[in-house]
Amino acid sequence: MNTGYLDETDLPLLVRPDCPTRFAVTDDGAGTFHWVSEDDQVFREEMERATQFGLSERFRLIMNRLRTAKIPYVRFDADGGKIDGIERSEA
Repeated sequence: MNTGYLDETDLPLLVRPDCPTRFAVTDDGAGTFHWVSEDDQVFREEMERATQFGLSERFRLIMNRLRTAKIPYVRFDADGGKIDGIERSEA
């Protein structure tokens, strides 16, 4: 997913090792991979940690939409693709 859907304030947070949901970084350091938990309780806790960490409402909305679509992980990358039905202004 293209980082253009995220708030600019999310970008430096995503690359931090302690970023909630993050489990890997691309070899070039330009992208990050994040778990999208199926478990209701785990997902709520992860989104609470994301809020406390400073990640935006937009990040949490995207994670929620991915979860609804049963997508288990996401790669946020500056050259990632777009998701049909999600515009930057609404994401």
